[in-house]
Amino acid sequence: MLTALIAAAWVGAILIFIVTVSPTVFQALSMEQASRFLRAYFPKLFLLELTVGAALVFSGLTYAQWWFAMSGFAIAAMAALNYWVLMPAINRVSDDLSALAEPDPRLKRQFGRLHGASTVLFGLGGLLSLYILGAYWRESQ
Repeated sequence: MLTALIAAAWVGAILIFIVTVSPTVFQALSMEQASRFLRAYFPKLFLLELTVGAALVFSGLTYAQWWFAMSGFAIAAMAALNYWVLMPAINRVSDDLSALAEPDPRLKRQFGRLHGASTVLFGLGGLLSLYILGAYWRESQ
């Protein structure tokens, strides 16, 4: 039950981000302000995701739910990759683009690839959390 509650809380947090935070940031703030906000927000989000993954590992191991523990490990690993590798790279490329008078198409493509990879990892973490919820629900029937 604890594992399902952790996964459900994470799915809720993801939905709040996707449905409210992200669109509001780009509607209410200038691009420069949105960038500054997101640079402050994403480290916290990815560290929370890392914590959720670790909690899922702990809960899965405690209750001998091996697939759930492995899913939690994958969530934590993807969050760590986002936090320590992709996010700094995205910020560097974004800074390089901002410093140019004319956008460099190569840098724009690089930004798109990095941002896309980060989004995919974040989405996979959400899907693994949904998997945990579905599997738990199926087991409880």
